[in-house]
Amino acid sequence: MKLHVFNPDTDLALACNERHYLAPEQVRGMTHDLALLPLWYAKAGEKVWISDGKAMDYATQMCLLFNLQVEVVMGADVMRREGVEMAPWGWNSAIRHFFLKNGVAVGRLPSADWIETYRTLASRQTSAALLGKLPADELYCGEAEILKTPDACRMYVEAHRGGVVFKAPWSSSGKGLCWCKNGFSVVKGWCGRVLKEQGALIASPIYNKVDDFAMEFVIDACGKVVFEGYSLFMTDGRGRYLGNRVLSFTYFEEYMSRYVPVGALKSLCAHIALLLEEYAEAGYRGPLGVDMMVCKEKDGFRLHPMVEVNLRMNMGIVALRLAERVLAPGLSGLFRIEHYPGPDALREAYAERMRKSAPVVEDGRLVRGCLPLVPVTSESRCLALLEVD
Repeated sequence: MKLHVFNPDTDLALACNERHYLAPEQVRGMTHDLALLPLWYAKAGEKVWISDGKAMDYATQMCLLFNLQVEVVMGADVMRREGVEMAPWGWNSAIRHFFLKNGVAVGRLPSADWIETYRTLASRQTSAALLGKLPADELYCGEAEILKTPDACRMYVEAHRGGVVFKAPWSSSGKGLCWCKNGFSVVKGWCGRVLKEQGALIASPIYNKVDDFAMEFVIDACGKVVFEGYSLFMTDGRGRYLGNRVLSFTYFEEYMSRYVPVGALKSLCAHIALLLEEYAEAGYRGPLGVDMMVCKEKDGFRLHPMVEVNLRMNMGIVALRLAERVLAPGLSGLFRIEHYPGPDALREAYAERMRKSAPVVEDGRLVRGCLPLVPVTSESRCLALLEVD
């Protein structure tokens, strides 16, 4: 039985690589405010851990309303029970140390050596290397180069006059990206700092992106790569995550057919699944998402088949589960995470939204309005929502 724990700082903790890592205040607030988010993707019979009881009543209400066979629990006792498998949003040294501090036996957790192996697998360097192994196809575009010196970064910029995006090997939600459009001197300091801290950078040309999407997979206990579905997500101009469309499989394929034939998606999915076997062979088990892009070129649209791999639970899988379990059939919606400067601003915006678009649930499915996926408390600064189109 899995015990789900929401730790959205996992990519930042991987970058730090210290067991005593402390996330920035805003991220700690997000961890607290969205602790209940695993309720929406946990399977029947599994448990979700929260740090205090403020979300408990709301969890009970949601379980009854949507027939979610999930138990929400508090305290460390449940972690120490035999047969309970720790299932954080993502693994790193800090979350492993957290479980150890709460009395989880060391033999029930990944070893420190495995965490280091996992850290390497989760790096953008690994996904950049995998991208180069995809078979050539006229419908694909995209390149990624691993650079390890400032001179190499400068030369890459000089060779790509249309602009370059540099990416740190480990970062979270667009924060480790640096856009270079006006010469290397502007970004030299940033590149030097990341090279010193993380040892490498991943560089790519800036593409004429028209859409972000992902293919979601799970590597099961037997090491089999299983395709879970597609997700369509939104980012801002700096690559930071904004939200996901909540769509059925059929709606997604209809949407994407404006760009490429559906058969091209299925072929790409098969190629990607074969590449992901490298993660399975290295011992990884669990969810992962492969971020992709639709890019506009002079002669039509192309697919960037592997922007990066999120080797953990991710918002795309949350959106898939919301489509399966919460949204009424035949509808589409928007799942998003909102951040506010303070609790008063959140409560004011929330009250106005509920006044205009209160959720309507019929037969255990959301049919109209906007559903908060986590409770609003006196301390909340972050909110997760599902809104019907």
